[in-house]
Amino acid sequence: DDVSDWSSDVCSSDLRRRAQRLRPAARRVGMAAKILIIGPQRCGKTRIANCLSDFETSPNFEQYNQTAGVRILESERVIRVEGRSVRQQVEIWDCSGDKKYENCWPAILRDAHGVIMVYDPTVKTQEKDIELWHKAFVHGLNLPDSQVMLFSHSPAVGHTGAVAQPPLSLSKFTHLRTSLDNEDQTATMRQGFDTFLGKVAVGMAEKSKAEMEASLAQA
Repeated sequence: DDVSDWSSDVCSSDLRRRAQRLRPAARRVGMAAKILIIGPQRCGKTRIANCLSDFETSPNFEQYNQTAGVRILESERVIRVEGRSVRQQVEIWDCSGDKKYENCWPAILRDAHGVIMVYDPTVKTQEKDIELWHKAFVHGLNLPDSQVMLFSHSPAVGHTGAVAQPPLSLSKFTHLRTSLDNEDQTATMRQGFDTFLGKVAVGMAEKSKAEMEASLAQA
């Protein structure tokens, strides 16, 4: 236990330093939504994170750069929440799929508001992998189903036609077939993300209200 706690503290400090280097200067509007992008290695998580945060508009499909631990990207999205357009600050946590960083997961998971699980349906082992990722990490967060999303993502050019049904154990979550291979599919992914953020924002507000009411009841 002592080793685990020490590892989490070290990772927390390292993640804060990474966040300070990657976050642009921007005025924060309300609480930022912390969204994790998780899944096995080489399924396209980093390119998805770059696209959704407007960090990279033209992905390089030829080069693969492994994520070291986690990257934290900040963005501001205009979303619809209960019929109103609002500006939502977002922290997108692009999480490595390498198990050697598992000691950092307690710090990564802490206070997450939403999760996007990503897997490549053209790699047979990844369907089972994403079920294990859900069981090991997402399930324990106790998030409402509306705050978890599944991308069956085709990371390579030329595989956009892959038909993928989500694993049965994950079928209760919103599922989106995604690719960055053309503008239409990229736009569909962005729209799906914004809709997902609207649900996350509602969940955040409901949780905050419940916590406030519980605090007042104890006073």
